[in-house]
Amino acid sequence: MEKSKSFPEYSCSYTEFGFRDRSSSYNFNGPTQKGTGFITSDDPELKRKKRIKAYNVLTAEGKLKTSVRNSFKWIKNKFSDIRYGV
Repeated sequence: MEKSKSFPEYSCSYTEFGFRDRSSSYNFNGPTQKGTGFITSDDPELKRKKRIKAYNVLTAEGKLKTSVRNSFKWIKNKFSDIRYGV
């Protein structure tokens, strides 16, 4: 890298600070080679576990929605009872 013009004694090189070259940085799309220790996405057991987790999340969301809906109904009924004196 080139030297800074305003501060010539300081270098802009990242290798001096221990940073790696960009070509060897982490790949966020997963490993590029198979057999590197990561579980492949073709594993049916892994797919089943992910599917079950998704079902459990949907179930929890449904329970939460039902609870909130029932709470609003309860509050609405209480205010109606107070207002109309039932």
